[in-house]
Amino acid sequence: MVRPNDQSYVVVSVLVEADRLDLTLVHESRQGVAQVLSIWSPQGVRIDSAQGLVVAQAARVSLGDCAAWREADAHYRVRTPRGEGSFPMESAPALRLGH
Repeated sequence: MVRPNDQSYVVVSVLVEADRLDLTLVHESRQGVAQVLSIWSPQGVRIDSAQGLVVAQAARVSLGDCAAWREADAHYRVRTPRGEGSFPMESAPALRLGH
């Protein structure tokens, strides 16, 4: 939902509510408005020294007005202000926040 290496954010708070993990992010410059990255039914959550925070699978991920969710067993559907599409899951994680 954010192009790789497009922006750099810092996680400033974490909230777990039922099956949802909310990460509050601010731009590394500390300017602008905080955004909440929500992850529903996260599975395989780990912190890796080379890759950062990795979530292997999720039922849904949203950030602002962008969202991605599981569509069948082998695809994710994504909706952004520019449109909607689908892509195969393959072996890539649902979310990777590098450092």
